[in-house]
Amino acid sequence: MAKCIKSITAGLLHLEVLGKVPETGGRRTRGRRQGPTSPGQMFYNLKCSWRELELTFAANFGARDWVLVFTYDDAHLPLDKRGADRIFQKFVRSYRAVRRKRGEELRYIYTTEGFHELRTYDWMDADGELEDKRLHHHVVLNFTSPEDLEEIRSLWQGGGYVRAEPLDVHYYRELAKYFTKEAREFGRPRPGERTWRGSRNLKKYEVEYIDIPSDSVTLAPPAGAVDYETFSEKNPYGFADCIGARYLLFPEREPGQYTYNRGRRRPA
Repeated sequence: MAKCIKSITAGLLHLEVLGKVPETGGRRTRGRRQGPTSPGQMFYNLKCSWRELELTFAANFGARDWVLVFTYDDAHLPLDKRGADRIFQKFVRSYRAVRRKRGEELRYIYTTEGFHELRTYDWMDADGELEDKRLHHHVVLNFTSPEDLEEIRSLWQGGGYVRAEPLDVHYYRELAKYFTKEAREFGRPRPGERTWRGSRNLKKYEVEYIDIPSDSVTLAPPAGAVDYETFSEKNPYGFADCIGARYLLFPEREPGQYTYNRGRRRPA
């Protein structure tokens, strides 16, 4: 297979990976699983889960959007994650209806957690008491106005608090790892279950394969790149190494148009 640069664009986020062009043969159907997932494949699956989520975050949410935590009090605490998901989806339907009346689109991604203990070393702030080994939801949601938060809190029927903070575009990767931490630490509740869920109208990131003339090509930051970082990741279970770079690229601002008002000339 020929070598190329795999260029991924997801909003402000860009990934460039040196690798080989995938084969374009006929579509193959997936065979029936013959045995349990190997540790190497599981490692790769979980890694792809947070990386896919990182790109999906970047393609759909920016600095104007928010990261929220929805919690339950004792009176409304569901018995399991399925019950919690039903309650959250009921909230989504109510909030989507409110947005639709205003002609606004609702995009969201959420995950339901309930295993980890109260910790102070997480990337985000220490979890509150109602999140300590209790079912709760982490959510990223597109905001349209400052009034959105009060509207969300009024529609939430879980009885607990709704905590919110602005999304920082410099931490897409850390946010994606945070959303998928329970899957890595405790395993998925059911085989094949996704570690996160999102609305159907989420935008897809763009992928382009650029042929390179020789093996001596190296990656370099483009003009205006922010948070440029190269990586060379090794898989301990024998999968191929991954070499590439990631960075943010903000759009250029148009030059400002400066004007001034001349005073009126008084009549003689």
